[in-house]
Order: sequence, then C-alpha cells, then structure tokens
Amino acid sequence: MSKIQKGKSPEINLEPEMNQPQNGFKVTLQKPSKIKSNLDIHVIGQDGAKKAIAVAVYNHYKRIIHQAYHSDVEIDKSNILLIGSTGTGKTLIAKTLARFLSVPFAIADATTLTEAGYVGEDVENILVRLLQVSNYNIAAA
Repeated sequence: MSKIQKGKSPEINLEPEMNQPQNGFKVTLQKPSKIKSNLDIHVIGQDGAKKAIAVAVYNHYKRIIHQAYHSDVEIDKSNILLIGSTGTGKTLIAKTLARFLSVPFAIADATTLTEAGYVGEDVENILVRLLQVSNYNIAAA
C-alpha cells in the first residue's frame, strides 16, 4: 500500500459525490451537514448526538489530512463516548456512519476482555475481528 506523502499540499475534495485519489487513498471530506443528513435518514431522534458525531467525524478527517501534509504542526485528537440506555440508537448511529463512510466496523464486548492467560477474551481478538471485517486490509482497518 502506498502512503500519503508528507510535505505536499493537500487537495481536499469537499464534494461528497466525488472521490479523489490521494497517492493510493481515496479521500472524501464530507461536510457535517451531509453526514447528519445521512444519519437522519436511518436514525430517528438523537439530534444532539448526530450533530456532535457529524462534526467530530469531519474534524477527524481534517486532522488526518492535515497531519499527512503538515507533520510539524500537531492538532489535538478528540474522542466521543456514546452513553445511553439500551435501545437508544448508539450502535445504529455507529453502524450507519461506518456504512456511509465506507469504513469497516466491528463490535466488541469489553466486559469479556481479560489479561492474556486468563479465562476470557484477549484484546487482540477485537483487532482480529476488525481485520476480518476489512478483508485483512490493514490500512482500512
């Protein structure tokens, strides 16, 4: 797999319908409004969560693109923790988002994880599942 070359100016495509190759990668920067619109089609309610996730995904891709070309400036990473009762749409939002962005998605139950050598599941099994879902494409995983 080829990697994005550092130091070159990024050519960022803001049009959601068009994919633009970037040295072996297709980079499409979806606007938050387009991401939320797609989530609105599949997920009922949870407008606050959908807006926050749409902005976070947009910023995530901007950060990745920026770091690929400007390694001298570091942009802080932000994370999202989805908390809610069973059946509120957390998993549906994540699955829908993964499908919309064409990225692999794997679910793991953290309560079964144990240290290697003990009864239970190893953390590595989560990565194995992600690799399986991505057809063993490490860059996609």
